This record gives sequence, C-alpha cells and structure tokens, in this order.
Amino acid sequence: MNPASVFQFLQLGVSGIVVAVGLLLIAGGSLGLLRFPDLYTRLHAANVADVVGSVIVVLGLAIAAPDWGIAVRLLLLAALLMALGPVLTHLVAQAAHAAGLAPIAGRYA
Repeated sequence: MNPASVFQFLQLGVSGIVVAVGLLLIAGGSLGLLRFPDLYTRLHAANVADVVGSVIVVLGLAIAAPDWGIAVRLLLLAALLMALGPVLTHLVAQAAHAAGLAPIAGRYA
C-alpha cells in the first residue's frame, strides 16, 4: 500500500466518524422535539442539537472533500448554518410570542 491510499483511507474513516457524531446529535434533537412539552422548549432542543449537529456533519463532509475548493465551500456553508440557525429559531419564537402562545408555567405532566 502506498502512503497516499493509507492517508485517503484514514481521511474517509475520520470523516465517517465525524458525520456519525453529527447525526447522533441531530437524532437527539429530534428526540427532544418529541419529548418536550411546549413550542419554546422544543425550539430550544431543535436549535441547539440540529445546528450543532448539521455543522458537524458538514465539517465531516469537508474532511472527506477531494478538493480544497469544495472543502472551503463546505466550511463557508457550516459558518452560514451557525449564523442562520439561531436567527431563524428566534424569528419563530418571536412570531409565536406575538401570536399569543404562552410557555407552560409551573409543573407539567
């Protein structure tokens, strides 16, 4: 085996592990969507887990990119996801609050 093929094998292995970790975070956020009681806590779970998970998935894809140009574009996409995820979640929460949807207060079942 030549060193280039060993490096490519390691690169794809690390990329697969990083993508798997990101997918586990996204799955955890999906579980939070099913588990939490109201819109605001569900938004929080979805935002934290899905934004971080999707950024990690895109970083894993950037590791596996065959070209530096593609890797840079994927890193820019990860930065865009980090910037827009919280903003869009805030807009949804602000619209729900403006529509009169109150969070659950006190103990809930």
